Amino acid sequence: MGYRELLKNYIRFLELHAGDNFIESIATAQESALSERDLGELRAIAAEIFREASATPPRAPVANYNYRFRLLLNHYGIAIRTAALISDTTEERVRCWRTQPRSRRYVPMTETEFRLFETRLTEYLERGELPEGAARRRSSDRTTQAQPSDSTSRRGAAANRPS
Repeated sequence: MGYRELLKNYIRFLELHAGDNFIESIATAQESALSERDLGELRAIAAEIFREASATPPRAPVANYNYRFRLLLNHYGIAIRTAALISDTTEERVRCWRTQPRSRRYVPMTETEFRLFETRLTEYLERGELPEGAARRRSSDRTTQAQPSDSTSRRGAAANRPS
């Protein structure tokens, strides 16, 4: 395999798994290790990939909803707290959805949960504000957290947990 094919495979991988090939981000980076000529070559390779993909039938969507959830969070730069508010669940639940399937904390996301998140994400992106009731839930979370607790803190509990 030549370097051009290797680069094409890597760019396809980035587009599939990160949702972007980041080529245009290079031009605006403060310190770029690539010259304008290098950047032009990468753009040409990306255009070639696009032309090849246009000729082939579209891929079926990934059936794993956790994976698709992670892709959406990464693509839109959504923080865990915001994702929890959008999906009307806890931050811990979002962390469990985001973790790798090999992890003990992994929780599979159902199609219903994913569809709800996807619908509410669209509303969030269109309006630029959190869904109805999210501010009310956020303020009630703060009052709950402000009350003293007899239980060990999360950081302390994590430190004492056997690995």
